Amino acid sequence: MTFDHLDSQLQFARLASETPALTDGSWSQLATTVHREVASLSEASTNQLRRSVQIPPERYLEELTAFQRWMDFAHANATNPAIVRAQVMTELYVSFLWLQDSLMVPIAAVLPAGSVVSAITTFLGTGACERLREAVVHGRWCYLPDFSGLDCWTRIGTDQRFEHFEVGDRDLNAWQLLSRGTAIAALLALTEG
Repeated sequence: MTFDHLDSQLQFARLASETPALTDGSWSQLATTVHREVASLSEASTNQLRRSVQIPPERYLEELTAFQRWMDFAHANATNPAIVRAQVMTELYVSFLWLQDSLMVPIAAVLPAGSVVSAITTFLGTGACERLREAVVHGRWCYLPDFSGLDCWTRIGTDQRFEHFEVGDRDLNAWQLLSRGTAIAALLALTEG
């Protein structure tokens, strides 16, 4: 099975300033590759995965379908600052917390270390993505004055010092697309048949 449309959409994720270290072949068919990796799991691994994610994969798809409707509504009303702000807050939670913790980490745990899913999950949990995630978790972010991205702060070590950093719209959009696209392809593999 191939996912030409989603594969094409995920090409945008390559434009981020930081990306997972994937081959050109993996990037060109990212959703298809993710789907293939998850679909190739043994029945025992799939059953273990279904138990470890706690939420049935079908329910994730329901929520992601509703989330996509919200995103479509928000994009159709992009001139309304309140809607755009609510959309960004929802997008941050879904892409960098909910999907990562409850779905992608358990999926990566049952796949081989060199899998594309593992590389993406590791990428979304380290480096700039990890700093963004920490800023979101602890409420240490706001919009840049020109709304071209986010101002963020993350704690340095165990003391009270914070590191300031910015995440531009291009990176934010690319990383959330990578998170959601990977999750969708994986979930479709888990819900087939």
